[in-house]
Amino acid sequence: MRTLVARDLIHREPDPADRRSVRLTPTLGAVHGMARIEEAWAEVFAHALGDLTPRQQAALSAAVPGLRALADALKIRRTDR
Repeated sequence: MRTLVARDLIHREPDPADRRSVRLTPTLGAVHGMARIEEAWAEVFAHALGDLTPRQQAALSAAVPGLRALADALKIRRTDR
């Protein structure tokens, strides 16, 4: 955590409700950095999808609802811990 704070990627502050705890929040720089990474990945995916045949693209499109359901199930499992 100290390294992330030193790199100005997270902000660390005492929890006002419990001074024994701290709150960690991403800084604006971290949020912007993640957005740049996501944009770069989106570009890579867009180019790769363009290389697929129309049939392959249709198969992926048909799988989107199932993939979204899987992502939702994974989020629920992650927050239930």
